[in-house]
Amino acid sequence: MKQLYLFMGLWLALSIGAKGSPTGPEHHLEFIENKGQWPTPVLYAADVPGGRLFMEPGGLTYALTRGLEHPHTASPRPAAMPVPAGAHAVRVEFVGAAASARVQPAEATPDKRNYLQGSDPARWAAGVGSFRQLRYPAVWAGIGAHFYENDHQQLEYDFELAPLADPARIRLRYHGADAVKLTPEGQLEISTSVGTLRELAPRAWQTDAQGRRQPVSCAYVLRNQEVSFRLGAYDPHRALTIDPTVVFSTFTGSLADNWGFTATYDAQGNLYSGGIVFSTGYPASPGAYSTQFAGSTDIAIIKYNTTARGPGARVWATYLGGLGADFPQSMVVNSRGELLVLAATGSTNFPTTAGALDRSFNGGNAINPYFGYSPSNMPNGSDLAVVRFSADGSRLLAATYLGGIGNEGVLPSTIGFNLLRNYGDAFRGDILVDGQDNVYLASNTSSPDFPVRNNFLPYTAGLNGVVTKLTPGLDQVVWGSQLGGNQPDAAYSLQLDAAGRLYVAGGTTSPDFPLTAGTVQPAQRGDVDGFVTRISASGTVLERSALVGTTAYDQAYFVQLDQSGGVYLLGQTLGAYPTVGNRYGVAGGRQFIHKLNADLTATEFATTFGSGRPTIDLSPTAFLVDQCERIYVSGWGGGNNSGYGNGTVQGLPTTTNATQRSTDGNDFYLMQLSTGARALDYATFFGGSGQDHVDGGTSRFDPRGVVYHAVCGGCGGSSDWPVPPGAGYYSTVNNSTNCNNAAFKYNFETVNVVAGTDRNVCVASAPIPLQGSPAGGVWTGPGVTGSVGAGFFFTPTASLLGTQTLTYTVTGVGPCGGVSTLQLTVVPAPPIAFTAPAQTSFCLNPGVPTVVGLAATPAGGTFSGPGVSGAQFNAAVAGPGTHTLVYSVTTNGCQLQTTRTVTVTQAVVGAGLVTCTGAGPQALVGSPAGGVWSGPGVSGSAATGFVFTPTPALLGNRLLTYTVTAPGGCTSSAPMPVTVLATPTFTPPTLPAYCTTNAVPVALPPAASWSGNGIRGAAGPGFTFTPALAGAGTHTLTYRTGFGLCDYTGSITVQVSAPVAVSAGADTLLCPGSTQPFRLRAAVAGGTWSGLNVTPDGRFTPPAGFTGSVTLTYTLPDVCQSTGTRRVAVAAPPATAPTWTPASCPENRLAPLTLTFSGGATTSSWEFGDGSAPAVGSSVTHTFAQAGTYRPRVTTFFNAGRCSQTATLPAVEVIPQQLPPNIITPNGDDKNEFFVIRTACPGQLQVFSRWGNKVFEATAYRNDWRADGLPDGVYYYMLRLPDGAPIKGWLTVQR
Repeated sequence: MKQLYLFMGLWLALSIGAKGSPTGPEHHLEFIENKGQWPTPVLYAADVPGGRLFMEPGGLTYALTRGLEHPHTASPRPAAMPVPAGAHAVRVEFVGAAASARVQPAEATPDKRNYLQGSDPARWAAGVGSFRQLRYPAVWAGIGAHFYENDHQQLEYDFELAPLADPARIRLRYHGADAVKLTPEGQLEISTSVGTLRELAPRAWQTDAQGRRQPVSCAYVLRNQEVSFRLGAYDPHRALTIDPTVVFSTFTGSLADNWGFTATYDAQGNLYSGGIVFSTGYPASPGAYSTQFAGSTDIAIIKYNTTARGPGARVWATYLGGLGADFPQSMVVNSRGELLVLAATGSTNFPTTAGALDRSFNGGNAINPYFGYSPSNMPNGSDLAVVRFSADGSRLLAATYLGGIGNEGVLPSTIGFNLLRNYGDAFRGDILVDGQDNVYLASNTSSPDFPVRNNFLPYTAGLNGVVTKLTPGLDQVVWGSQLGGNQPDAAYSLQLDAAGRLYVAGGTTSPDFPLTAGTVQPAQRGDVDGFVTRISASGTVLERSALVGTTAYDQAYFVQLDQSGGVYLLGQTLGAYPTVGNRYGVAGGRQFIHKLNADLTATEFATTFGSGRPTIDLSPTAFLVDQCERIYVSGWGGGNNSGYGNGTVQGLPTTTNATQRSTDGNDFYLMQLSTGARALDYATFFGGSGQDHVDGGTSRFDPRGVVYHAVCGGCGGSSDWPVPPGAGYYSTVNNSTNCNNAAFKYNFETVNVVAGTDRNVCVASAPIPLQGSPAGGVWTGPGVTGSVGAGFFFTPTASLLGTQTLTYTVTGVGPCGGVSTLQLTVVPAPPIAFTAPAQTSFCLNPGVPTVVGLAATPAGGTFSGPGVSGAQFNAAVAGPGTHTLVYSVTTNGCQLQTTRTVTVTQAVVGAGLVTCTGAGPQALVGSPAGGVWSGPGVSGSAATGFVFTPTPALLGNRLLTYTVTAPGGCTSSAPMPVTVLATPTFTPPTLPAYCTTNAVPVALPPAASWSGNGIRGAAGPGFTFTPALAGAGTHTLTYRTGFGLCDYTGSITVQVSAPVAVSAGADTLLCPGSTQPFRLRAAVAGGTWSGLNVTPDGRFTPPAGFTGSVTLTYTLPDVCQSTGTRRVAVAAPPATAPTWTPASCPENRLAPLTLTFSGGATTSSWEFGDGSAPAVGSSVTHTFAQAGTYRPRVTTFFNAGRCSQTATLPAVEVIPQQLPPNIITPNGDDKNEFFVIRTACPGQLQVFSRWGNKVFEATAYRNDWRADGLPDGVYYYMLRLPDGAPIKGWLTVQR
C-alpha cells in the first residue's frame, strides 16, 4: 500500500525592523552545525531577519535583536525619537516530544566556517558545515518536522504525519514571549520587546497516489501560551483544489526612491505597473526603450508575468522622460499588445516620435504638485504627453505632446470650491482605446489654444475638463473639446458604449456647467458636484449631461457601463447623498455608487458605503461593473490622505473570507458587491505596516473582476508588503531607502454555480443551512425550507432517511446563472451516553487521588472538558466548580455529542490571619460558602457567620480549620494559621493652640516616634514640637509606637496661628486747641486700647494745650496677642503771609481800584469788606468799584478742612476820581501850592507858556510842580498817562 502523509505547513514572517536581502533565485537560509562554538543544547543555528534561530532536541529558540529604523523621506515628517537597541529570546518547546529526537541535515552548502572564539583552542571550531534543510524524523510518534527556506525566502516548517498518526500530539509551547495571540486572519502573533514574530495561517494537505496535493482545512488552537492545530476532515480518495486569491504581489526592488501611480493589464493577464523614480537604480531591463535616468523625476514602467516568481517575473522595465518632472496618469494596452501611457510632463525634451501631432513643449505656469517637494517642481508648466510602446517595450512607436500655452494634466489646488480633495488627485486622468485602437483621453487644461477639433463646446476661460480622440499613430486629433463652465472643472474617467458613444465623469464647480434637459439633476447644488456626460460617436455633439451631488462636496471619479447600457458612477460625498432602492449600503457613508439609465434621466439605484464616519474613508483607484452586474471597488485611505481632511480605512466592513481582516488604517480596501449592489459579497484590506497609497493615477480591473494595481509601498525603507504563499512576485524586498513601486494582482473571479459537497447528515442534526455560490440563488428539494431573504435550510427527519437530491438555481445574465445539485444522505443516529464515572461529585483534599476513568457509548469518540486528558478526568486539574465533560463521536455519518456534569469541591481559605489582642472579633471567610470553622477562639454558625476573637489567653500561633461538605457527601478541609500578637498601651496627647512667634520646643510623649511639621528629635532623647518651625496652619503630627502589627499608629492635630495684621484705623489729626473727646475704632472688634489719654474701650480725650502727637496701641485677645497702632496728632496750620498790592502801580488808590491779594494758601478764602463774594486761592485779584475805606481779611483752612485760621489785612483807602485844577496859588500858605492831578499812576507832564515855550517836563509826574521861577499867568499843560491816554488843559498860576 502506498504511504500517505499529511503535511501541515507553517510560514514564519519576522516583523522586527530588519530589512531583507534582495530577491533572487538563490536561497540564503543556512543551518550551521554546532561543533562547540555554541552551548551544548544547540544542534544547529540559522541567521534569520532580525536575529538567529537555534535548533535544539526538544524545540527551537529565537534570539532576536532590534535594528535601527530608517526615516521616511517621501514627505516631511516629525523627527522620531531614537529607539534603543535591544534583544529578546523566545523558546518554542515541542511539548511531549521524544527525548531522543534527532536532527538530520540535508542539502549541504559548499561553505565552511571557522570559529576561533577566545584564547582556549578547545573551544575553537573549524570546518563547520552548513545545510539548506533540517528534518526531525520523529518528534512525536509518527510525526516529523521539516525546516527549510521557501520560494519567498521565508523560514517554513512542515509537520509530516504518517498514516494513523494523531495530529493532537503536535503541541508548541512558547516561553519568554510578551504575548501570544491569534489574528482575525488566523495568523499567530508572538510579541516581544524588540518586535513581533508572525506565523502565517497554517495550511494542510495530503498527496494522492499521483503525488497531487489535496488541501485539508487547518487552523491554530491557542490555549494560554500553548498552540495546537484543528484539522478538518481529510479523505485520501478525493481531490480538492484551492486557488490563491492574491495572484501576484511584488516590489520593483528599485534601489532608487520609486513611487507608485498607475497599473493596467493585457489579454494574457500580465500586469503593467507605472510610477516615478528620482535617480538611477531602477531595474530597467536590457534592451528596454531606456535604461538611463533622464533627470529630475522620470516615469518608470515595468511589465510583469504574474505567473512567475523571482527575476523571471520581469518581462521588461524602462525609464521614460526628459530633464524635467514627468508623471504617469493612466495606462491601457491596445489590441496589438502595445502599452499606451497618458502622462503629465514638465520636460522640454520629453521624447516624441517623427510625425507626431506635436513635438514641442508648450509649457505654462510654474506648478509644484507636491507643495514644495523640489524633485516634482514643474517651473515651466506642464503639457500632456501620450506614448505608445512596442509590445516588447524596446521602442516608442508613437509619442506626442498635447497642450497649449496654459497647463495640462496637473490639477491645481484652487481658492474657493476645490477639486483637489485627495493626495494624488493632481494626476487623475484616463486613457482608453476602441476596437480600431483609436485613443481617447480625459484630463484637464487651462489653455485657450488647446488643440481641439470638431469641438462640441466653445472655449471657456479658466480650468476645464478636456476630452480628445486621437488616431492610433498619435499624429492627428480626430475630435476634441473642452468640457466645463466659468469655474474650475476636470474630467477623470471614460467609457465607450456599444454604439461608440463616450461617457465622461468628473468634478465641476461651475454654476453654468453644460447640462441637458430632463436629466436627474438639472442644476448645480453647491460646492463641487460630480458630472457625467455622454458624447456622440462623432465627437461633435454633447448628447446628454447631468450632475450628481448634494449642497456639500461631491465628485464622480469613475464611470462604468453594464451590458444593458446602465451608467454607474463611483465617487465621494460629504453631504447627505440621496439613496434610492433597497441596496447594500452604510448610512452616512462618504463614498457613493450611483446607477443611472443610459440617457441620464433616471436613477435606478444609489447607495453610500464606508465606515459611517463624517470624514471620507477612501480615495478611489479602480472601479468595475462586470457582465453579471457585480460591482468592484478599490481604493486606499489614511496616511498621506489624512492631510487633506480625510479619514482612514479603520471601521470599513470585511467579510469572513477576507484575505486581511485587520488594518492599521493605512491600507488598500477591495470590495465586491453582488449583482445590483444588493449584498456585500466580499471585502478585504490589503497592505503592510506602512502608509500604503498611490501618489497619483489610477489602476484597473479586467472584465473578469481581477484588479491590477500599482502601490507606493514600503516607504521609509521597509519591505513589509504582503506577498502571500503561492502568489507570484518579482522582488519581495524594497531595496531603496524610502519607497518602492509595489504592485499586486488580485483575483475576485466568482466561480460558477456550486451547490456544495455531497455528504452524510445525521437524522438527529439540527436544520442545516444551505449555502450555494454565488449567493442569492434558490434551493429546492425534499426537506428544504426558507427563502432568499431568510436563508434556506435542510431539516433531516426519519421520513428522509436515505439519499436526497437538492437543487440550487441562480438566475442571471449570460454566464452569471446556472443550476447545481447537492446530495445529502440522511443516516440514523445511534444512542450516545456516558457509562463512567458514576461519581459526579468530587472533593479535593491533600494526598487524596482525584483521577477517574471516562467511558461512553458508542466507543471510538473523544472526551473533552476541564481536567480531561485522553480518557481520564483529573478533578484537581479541573479545579473547583461545576464542569461539563463532553463526549463527541462520529459514527455512520452522525456527529454525536453528550455531556456529563460534575462538581469539584475544594475548601479554600486565606493565607492566614495575624491579629492583635483587643482587636475584636475577626470575620472568618472560606470558599465555597456554607462550610464550618473550628479551632480555639472560634464562635458562630454557618447561618450567622463564624468569627475568631483574639484574647490575651490566645497569644501565639493557633490553627483553624474550614470544612465544606459537597452535595454528594464528601468533605474538603483547609487549615488556616492564626497568630495573635500583644497590643501596647499608649495615649496620644492633646496640644493647645500656638503662635508662630513661639520658638520654645514642646516635649511630646516619649513612648512613640513622631513625625510632621515642626517635629525635631529622635527615639532616644525624645521628640519635641516647635510652633515657630512648623509655621502657621493646622498640622498633623503622626505617631508610631513601633513597627509591629499591633503597634499604634495615628495622628493628632495642632493649630499654629500667625499674628494677625491688625488695623487700628487711620491716624487722626486734631485742630489746634481741640479738647473734644472722641471714640477710636479698629477693623477687628474685641480688642483693648492703651496709651496716653485713652481708655481701654477707645475713648481719647485731648488735654488742654495738646501739641505734637501720641501713639496708641490696640491689642487683640488671640493666641498671638496681635497688635496694631494708631497715631493722634495736632495738625499744623499752613504758613501764610497775606498782603495786598495795587495791580497797576503802588501809588494807585483811585476808584475803581484793582488789588492783588497774595501770601495765602490754596485753601485760603479772601473776604474784601465791600460785600462781594469771597475768593479762594493762594493769590486772588479784586476790584473796588467805589471809593471808601475797606478792611479785608483771609481765612485759611487745613487738616482736610476741619481746621482754620483768620488774619485781617491793612485797610484799603479808595479815593474818588477828580478833574485837574485850573488854578494854583503857590504863595507859601500850604494851600493849593502844587499842581495836583489825581491819576492811577504817574504820567509824563509837559507845561508850556502861552507862547508855546516848554517851561517844565517830568517823565513820571508826582504832583510836585508849583511854577517856581515862573511868573504868574496862564500856562498850557499836557499829561500823557502810561496807557497813552492824554490829559490836557489851561492852568492859571496866581500867587
